[in-house]
Amino acid sequence: MAKVQFVEKPPDGGWGWMVVVGTFFIHVVVVGSAKSFGVFYAEFREVFQESAGITSFIGSILGAVLLMCSPFAGALSNLTSCRTVIIAGGVISAVGLGVSFFAHTMVHLFFSVGILTGLGLSLMYAPSLAMIGRYFDRRHATANGIAVCGLGVGQLALPPLFQFLIDEFGWRGALLIVAGLMLNGCVCGALMKPIHLAEDTKEQVNETFHVSLLKHRPFLVFSASMLAMVLGNSVVFVHPVAHAQNLGVEKTSAAFLLSIMGVSEIFSRPLNGWLSDRGKISKIYYYMIGVTGMAIANLAIPFASNYAGLVVCMVVYGLFSGIVFPLVAVLVCRYSGASRISSGLGWAFVFQGAAFLLGPPFAGWLYDATGNYDMSFFAAAIFMFVSVLVLLLNP
Repeated sequence: MAKVQFVEKPPDGGWGWMVVVGTFFIHVVVVGSAKSFGVFYAEFREVFQESAGITSFIGSILGAVLLMCSPFAGALSNLTSCRTVIIAGGVISAVGLGVSFFAHTMVHLFFSVGILTGLGLSLMYAPSLAMIGRYFDRRHATANGIAVCGLGVGQLALPPLFQFLIDEFGWRGALLIVAGLMLNGCVCGALMKPIHLAEDTKEQVNETFHVSLLKHRPFLVFSASMLAMVLGNSVVFVHPVAHAQNLGVEKTSAAFLLSIMGVSEIFSRPLNGWLSDRGKISKIYYYMIGVTGMAIANLAIPFASNYAGLVVCMVVYGLFSGIVFPLVAVLVCRYSGASRISSGLGWAFVFQGAAFLLGPPFAGWLYDATGNYDMSFFAAAIFMFVSVLVLLLNP
């Protein structure tokens, strides 16, 4: 049985930094793989000869299940421990990608990559972020910023790696190798040492799903705002590679666009997490500035007529998304409390999951209707501006 540490309040350090390390590598492997799956999108569309809208469902189901199963992951974490749930997630995600090797239809990939792998990723993602919220309070945004910049590292390394694996071993062999990569999540899970806080009452622990959060207006408003933001954000992780290829950019260079955005986020996420902890500006306003910047970057993508222009757009997008994502778990913790953060993240990610399910296919259908991705990126910008306006409903 895992040894549990009992403390009055989050220690803001100590073993918490090892939790940050584990969460960092979970973002490299788990979230980085999910966000880099656009490289496989172009390959699947060519192999299975399906429309852009249908092919987009693989990535959108993966992202949706990753996020929408978060309440289930949070409930399991409340019943067992985040460590146990994360290790199980590493095994399940590896199995999902492994059985994808045998796929001969798009429907097979919907289930193996989208549902089974997505479930495994979900069991690793939300519990790792919840553990940071239990170990950190005053330095929460700083610790979170360091952890989530692992996504930037993943986006830097994984798209070119995925493209190389596809070129060398085909998409089937590439998925098998990525399945082995997912097992590293088990090692990260082993670092998640359980901690018990004074505010963990007997009543809160026994309320497995914390459904009462869905009646809390500030939490609901923030979650609805995230739904609109992620509707726009999901487009950027699926369609830029195909958009660049339509402009005549070579496959490997097109895949590297996501890596460029990742490099930008590597520097932006920890820096902005630290800056937001300085208290010079309210974290919610800081978050709104980031979402607005992401919307403007989306508006600029259709006007970038060459590779250099797309690179600039990806850098700018990475800089502003580096403001937004270190603050998501911090703001959820503000609205739910540290003792309920596992469930709070779970329910917030349900809203994000719905957006991931709808966003990429919607953008794909816009492409099928117009013959280019310009309207997809314009729509993404509109969703993000709506996200900012919704936040104004909170005091």
